[in-house]
Amino acid sequence: MVPKELDRTWQLLDDFAEVAGLLRSHTADPDIADTVCEIALKIVRGDHASITSIRSGQFTTVAATSGVPEHADKIQYKVGTGPCLDAIRADDTIRVDDLATDPRWPEFASAACSELGMHSMLAQVLPVDDQFLGAVNIYSAKTHAFDAQDEKIIAILGSAAVTAMRAVRHQEKSDHMERALHTSRRIGVALGILMVTRGVDLDGAWEFLSKASQRSNTKVSELADQIVRQGFLDNPAGPADSSSEFDHRKPSTD
Repeated sequence: MVPKELDRTWQLLDDFAEVAGLLRSHTADPDIADTVCEIALKIVRGDHASITSIRSGQFTTVAATSGVPEHADKIQYKVGTGPCLDAIRADDTIRVDDLATDPRWPEFASAACSELGMHSMLAQVLPVDDQFLGAVNIYSAKTHAFDAQDEKIIAILGSAAVTAMRAVRHQEKSDHMERALHTSRRIGVALGILMVTRGVDLDGAWEFLSKASQRSNTKVSELADQIVRQGFLDNPAGPADSSSEFDHRKPSTD
């Protein structure tokens, strides 16, 4: 017969093998926070899970397995105290065995028990980067639902989740940067075309493009695309404005 502790160890190894696979497969998924919540419930066997983030001093629930943890989180945000907030502020893991008797957060605990029937909780900080600091929160209707080993497990999950979430955010930043570079290149090419076709310097080309954007209420990047495609700019102010300032076609080849 396999000893109970050894049996649990093998189960944990299986769980973390699954965790690694799931996080790896979701590193391009912007909804990876939902995946982290689902995995957290599986490995520590809670009833509900959520992820909180703090930005500009404001706490927000960015993922939740149901409305219960989202409601519980909001109670903490409203009263300004609770296990989740303390985990973020202390950069640590917080475990609550029985909210009904724990003296640390009386207002939150009373509401969580009476309104939602939640009695135990684990909260693990997630320091993803300078723009995303948060925590994964696990709730249970049972008292003493989690133990010291669960604290270690959720800490390991937190570390893996942070790595995966950083990968997602860095990819998003990379995508944004690539789009920005692409746009700036197109605008640069458009300015070069205007300098040649209008016989102006860089400042004159930018002034022309800026005024065209304002008069036509069209983004500079969109006008730049038109110039790059056609080699000139159609009348951007519409039929009502026939000003020769904007009536520049391809240069004459005479």
